[in-house]
Amino acid sequence: MNHLHFTTMHEEANDQAEAWGHFTKRFFGKLKVTPLDRGPMDATLDAYDVGPLRIVHIAAPAHQVERDRQCGDLPSDDFYKLVLQMRGHGLIRQHGQSFNLNPGDWSLYDPQVPYSITNTDRSSLLVVQVPRPKLKGFKIPKLHTSMARSSGAMGLHAVFASFLHSLSEQLPALPDASGLALSDSILGLLASTLAEYQESQNGQMALPAVLKQRVMQYLQTHLAEADLSIERIARAMNCSKRYLHLVFEDEECSLERRIWATRLERCEKALSIATDQQRSISEIAFSCGFASSAHFCRMFKARFGMPPSEYRKHSTATQNGQSVCH
Repeated sequence: MNHLHFTTMHEEANDQAEAWGHFTKRFFGKLKVTPLDRGPMDATLDAYDVGPLRIVHIAAPAHQVERDRQCGDLPSDDFYKLVLQMRGHGLIRQHGQSFNLNPGDWSLYDPQVPYSITNTDRSSLLVVQVPRPKLKGFKIPKLHTSMARSSGAMGLHAVFASFLHSLSEQLPALPDASGLALSDSILGLLASTLAEYQESQNGQMALPAVLKQRVMQYLQTHLAEADLSIERIARAMNCSKRYLHLVFEDEECSLERRIWATRLERCEKALSIATDQQRSISEIAFSCGFASSAHFCRMFKARFGMPPSEYRKHSTATQNGQSVCH
């Protein structure tokens, strides 16, 4: 998984707070970061690109992060942010509301709106940045938290927190090719919690947006199965094929084309990853849901401009710093 690592451990104690400010500015903008511990600001930050999402793991002593009107525009304004408290204790404030973050609690919020997060002791946090278009169609509540009002919501929030916690431990070892599948799983679970919240509030759900996320999660989970089809997805979602087409009509490509495009993207990733070089091209194609090697080769060449064997050769040579002549 594409990974960036930063630490203040190698800085002089007097320089650690300033170094930490530089690290966090790169990912979140010039927020107000205030250490609350008189000791050293010995902190680490690990950032991963997971499909369209960015996931950041932070381990730091007690500190406060604040965004006010004086911060101006920030790079994180294009995202919604979700913070999961993994260790330690925190307090998030926004819209005149506050929520205590104990281990296992999480909160989704709009970082364009002034807020503060105070970690009162050494803490470990997982921050997920979600591009705003990914939650299009949802009415994001003010400071959406894991404080549930129904048994269904409590179960969803707990499952989501457990999934994110487990994912954070496995991220360093996961291949880049798994990014899209993982991001769809995250978005699907988040969509379910938002839908449950809206239903409990006023009985209304953004059904098309919820269904779209669930379809994408189902697609990623069953992509390797050759019989995956719109008919099968419709049965799994308890809706008609016609309704599925309507839900995806505002997308750049139809749902059927998306199935094949996603399969090709997963194959392309596998062909370009060094650890998959021992797998045959047919094996990769079948593992992504293609039932025919010839069909796969035709579609791959049409999509990427060269046969899969040539693409793999070109990718391997590029990674090794060699030139490829055609």
